[in-house]
Amino acid sequence: MSAQSSLTPALSGPVTIDFISDVICPWCYVGFRALVTACVTRGEIPTHLSMRPFELDPTTPKEGADRKARLLAKFGGDEGRLKEISQALVEAGLRVGIEFNFDAIKTTPNTRDCHRLLRWARSAGVEVECAEALFQAYHVEGEDLSKAPTLVSIARGLGMDGDLVGRLLASDADIAPVEQELEIAQRMGVTGVPTVLFNQSFAVVGAQGVETFVAALDQARAEQANAPATPGSS
Repeated sequence: MSAQSSLTPALSGPVTIDFISDVICPWCYVGFRALVTACVTRGEIPTHLSMRPFELDPTTPKEGADRKARLLAKFGGDEGRLKEISQALVEAGLRVGIEFNFDAIKTTPNTRDCHRLLRWARSAGVEVECAEALFQAYHVEGEDLSKAPTLVSIARGLGMDGDLVGRLLASDADIAPVEQELEIAQRMGVTGVPTVLFNQSFAVVGAQGVETFVAALDQARAEQANAPATPGSS
């Protein structure tokens, strides 16, 4: 999600957006779709969107865990409350074109490998597309993101080198940088996601609507326009 700008030099740089999220967070998917829609709505504003990692539950084992059991434990066994929240999510999803299929999701994965894949997708120039693919695979198709073959298949679908991704997943590649970013989010005080940073200047927290993200883009662009020129700039 980047574009070239023909604006004046003071506005030549894109609005940078850091989307802190976890791919198994349904509200993150809702917020992601709303943000993407806002960027399309304000297509005249060049943007650069980066996905930043957050782990809803870093204690999840690498092989994943039973999703329903975990959710029932979280809500004290109250199935009625769980259904109520799920219905609210379904309605919020439909407003941004997501058809949540929670019944299809059997496993809650450890998402460390998903965050590694997003880093590699960034290098391949398909980071935003990879985020959408991961969100879709989990929340709509019920894919098990704890399985390396699932992530390799997603990578191949984006035109990435699946064999290379498979080898990287089997190694410790980029675990340290992901951990560093997780620590940065923690130091920033991020406790809920999505948290969306604009130009590293201000944040929008939560799965806000398209209008809120449009207003944030306008604010970020206005701040760029009003920023004092740096020495040596024209």
